[in-house]
Amino acid sequence: MKWFFGTLYGVSAVLFLAFIGWVVTRMMHLELANYWMGRIMIWDLYVIAVVVSYVAFVGSWHLWEKLTGRMEPRDD
Repeated sequence: MKWFFGTLYGVSAVLFLAFIGWVVTRMMHLELANYWMGRIMIWDLYVIAVVVSYVAFVGSWHLWEKLTGRMEPRDD
């Protein structure tokens, strides 16, 4: 799960920094840079949507297994 949390932290950091960059370019009236910062934010939101979809799929899969009795017992 290390890769998952690394991805989650990475996309969250990119979104935060892109938002800061978007605000700064907006205040400095750099229209082209502001446009690209907005595009980066949108692309990053797509990545976040993929991560959320993955979490929903895995969570629903485990819930289905638990409700139908197919989940294997843990031996720890």
